[in-house]
Amino acid sequence: MSRPLFSLEELEPTGEFYPVSPTSAARMPNVQPEPVLKLPISPDANLRLMLQGKRPYWFPKSGFAGGDVASFFPRISSDNIANRNVSDGGPAMDFSDFPDAVKSDWFDLVWDRTGSTGSSVRPGNPRIPDITRWEEYVSMPDLSVLDWDEMAEMNRDFLDHNKHKRLNIYCGLWERLMCLMDVSEACIALFDEELKPHTHRFLDAYTDFLIEYISRVKQACDINGVMVTEDWAHQRGPFMSHETASEMLVPYIKRITDWLHANDMLYEMHMCGDTTTLIPCMIEAGVDIWSAIQPHLYDAPALAKQYKDANMIFGLTAPLVPDTASDSEVRAAAEALVEEYKDCKVMFSFFIMSADPDAPKMHPDFANAVYEASRVAFQGEE
Repeated sequence: MSRPLFSLEELEPTGEFYPVSPTSAARMPNVQPEPVLKLPISPDANLRLMLQGKRPYWFPKSGFAGGDVASFFPRISSDNIANRNVSDGGPAMDFSDFPDAVKSDWFDLVWDRTGSTGSSVRPGNPRIPDITRWEEYVSMPDLSVLDWDEMAEMNRDFLDHNKHKRLNIYCGLWERLMCLMDVSEACIALFDEELKPHTHRFLDAYTDFLIEYISRVKQACDINGVMVTEDWAHQRGPFMSHETASEMLVPYIKRITDWLHANDMLYEMHMCGDTTTLIPCMIEAGVDIWSAIQPHLYDAPALAKQYKDANMIFGLTAPLVPDTASDSEVRAAAEALVEEYKDCKVMFSFFIMSADPDAPKMHPDFANAVYEASRVAFQGEE
């Protein structure tokens, strides 16, 4: 049975949806309510078509806010509060009076505000000075003491929509190791043969913690997946080799993705830095979506085409179509984008992140133009 033909009615709002309230730490203004569209299938179902090796109904729109994905930063995670990013169904939180450094109950870490780029753990005072004795310095947070019933009630209406509902987690395996040990010592813990067994013990325990956390959130709230921050690289390249990542990190991420897939959820990996040499590790680990958010560091479009047969969606930044473009230029750019990526597994962010108020702005109609162009291109699929 063929798909329904595209209709302009799909782009007519049927209501409003308030997706998320990112803080200024992410260099984003408070997000305004966005329209709810009359889509032929849910955005979550559309994502899963690509992961089944089928054509989507349209190219999904990604990002921390808006589009087909709704980010969920629940306040039950003290990491979210310390990072000044709470997006859930509870009362709005005012972070304006927060001090520059805020301690999270999780691992007793202090997150320090670093200008306009967010928060990070200040180096020089590692919580784990010796990985061989890590249990003496830290323990996994006790999730049983949190009020999960209150969380369920608080977020019932907030998550009552058909978008892809994504639980955001600040610290994945490598990210947590860096925060607790400082970057240089965390690298040594991955490489040193004598330290590896102890690093494995920590990563194994932290994997158990992440799975328990996701499981508890899933039981309390209606979520479709998670996005985990795992900055495996800096701007010049990765912190580790393919071999090291495959040995030390992939098995634990695979445990998480296997659990998620068994529970009908997706795993998105948020990466900063040039991680191109580690893409095979992500695929090996069962990652469903790679958020490739720094296109100036690598040729993301070329990578999406190179790995088009892999079972992983590439989250790309859409090319800039300035707000000065004409209607015909916007339409032509959308059709060209669809033609270029029609055989790839991709989703696009149309948000231009810049602290410069004079930076070019994305044309407000470009996202809808890509939706329409991709719907038309794929509407003849079975």
